[in-house]
Amino acid sequence: MTDRVLMPPRTTAHWLAILTACGVDAATAQLWAQVFADTLKPDSFSRGDDDLEDFLPNALHESTMLTQLEENLNYTPDALLATFGAHRITPEQAQAVGRVPGKHAADQRAIANIVYGGEWGRKNLGNILPDDGWRYRGRGIPGITGADNYRRVGDLVGQNLEGIPDLLAQPRFALEAGIEWWEDRIPDSMLGETTALRKRVNGGTLGLAEVQRLTRLVRPVLETNHG
Repeated sequence: MTDRVLMPPRTTAHWLAILTACGVDAATAQLWAQVFADTLKPDSFSRGDDDLEDFLPNALHESTMLTQLEENLNYTPDALLATFGAHRITPEQAQAVGRVPGKHAADQRAIANIVYGGEWGRKNLGNILPDDGWRYRGRGIPGITGADNYRRVGDLVGQNLEGIPDLLAQPRFALEAGIEWWEDRIPDSMLGETTALRKRVNGGTLGLAEVQRLTRLVRPVLETNHG
């Protein structure tokens, strides 16, 4: 087993500077700086700052700069079909539950139960009950989705995330779970391969340009902010 590479210690002040430099707004950065300082330990990642350089840009993008810890399913019908495909939601279903300006708002609960439910949800996410798609919608950083993933990550962090899924919408639990998910799912050989990492985190290349931009910001600011 490869020895873990330790990260240098970082205080709340260091994290405030890091998050602010990455574009997180001041109030949000102030809240999360304490969470990062309390949660991240020198051995949190197997490859230390090499992991952090890739983890942080993805975490910032997936959480809309740490302002959103629950998936936003406010899709139009066209966006639903483009995002999830007709094999997971039919055009008729998309029209019925998607946001149609001037007619009706998106039925986000119904959307979640369609796109994360059915045979696809059962096979890929372990969602077996009618409301599991909504109950185990994306939460945390990066978004954990599906009963099986809530159960696995919960076991890794020692929390009953399957039984209390809303824990992942709380900053400390979201960050703890995100680190454990990353360590469980991201091999060291993938570090630095931004495109491959986006596919592993998001299932495609959505947000790739933004993550690349954030990565260019993160690397130098980590080097200048540590104990």
